[in-house]
Amino acid sequence: MNINFQYLRAFVEVARYQSFTQAAVALHLTQPAISKAVRELELDLDIRLLERTSRQVRLTEAGLALYDQARSIFALEQVMLEEIKARRGLRRGRLVIGASTTIAAYWLPLYLAQFTQQLPDIEVSLMSGNSLTIQHQVLDYQVDIGLVEGPVSDERLHCQIWRKERLTLIAPAALDIAPDTLDNQCWIVRESGSGTGEVVNQFFLEHRFEPRRRIEVGSNMAAIQMVLAGGGICLIPRIMVQSAIAQNQLQEIPLASGVLERSLNWVSLKGRPVSLPRQAFEQLCCTPPARP
Repeated sequence: MNINFQYLRAFVEVARYQSFTQAAVALHLTQPAISKAVRELELDLDIRLLERTSRQVRLTEAGLALYDQARSIFALEQVMLEEIKARRGLRRGRLVIGASTTIAAYWLPLYLAQFTQQLPDIEVSLMSGNSLTIQHQVLDYQVDIGLVEGPVSDERLHCQIWRKERLTLIAPAALDIAPDTLDNQCWIVRESGSGTGEVVNQFFLEHRFEPRRRIEVGSNMAAIQMVLAGGGICLIPRIMVQSAIAQNQLQEIPLASGVLERSLNWVSLKGRPVSLPRQAFEQLCCTPPARP
């Protein structure tokens, strides 16, 4: 049994977008051509891959299995192309990085600036979201490498510590808070899936207290603005608030447990070949970035 890779590519795009129309746009083909390619693939394999309705497209069990394997094939194809380009001196290539919002905004800019200066012909894209979103993007081949807050538990992913990040408990500058009254304060917390949110939940468990009230927000920046407005207290990466602390806009509340740190980690898909642009970026990030 042979597989026509043009048919397979059409199937992968339909499965990715769950739409024949969007797959046609992605591959610069007509919708009938995409439909014919998927139909021919099903005939060649003698199995139904998609369930089609007037409103949506769903993968069958066989279709889901083929989709997982086909993504690996086309990812390997991309890596091979990248390596061929790299042998011509990295004059062309592409690197897609996924990073949690704090890492993307505060830790990566200097590294990215240095990387693009050293390899100006490599196309670089940075996608950001909470840590769980980045893990999903790594699994779905949307990014080459992910940088997230804290460890991951998915066995399909390889997780390696990149650096440590200090967290601090902040409060409005004018608020007088005794350390033994923390559970009576209103806590500003992150949403489920956030690396910062996981650290805060673990902090509550270890200190065996439940805040009187919580307000959930969708970003660390929103949490900081809530504290500045007098809305409560929160645990936050110190790198984000060190300027506001120095200007006495916020105060740090000492923790009885001392300095609180968490790991920032590289996350990659096990078994996925490493492209040379990714390898070059990882090597660069192993040393402190050169400041302008």
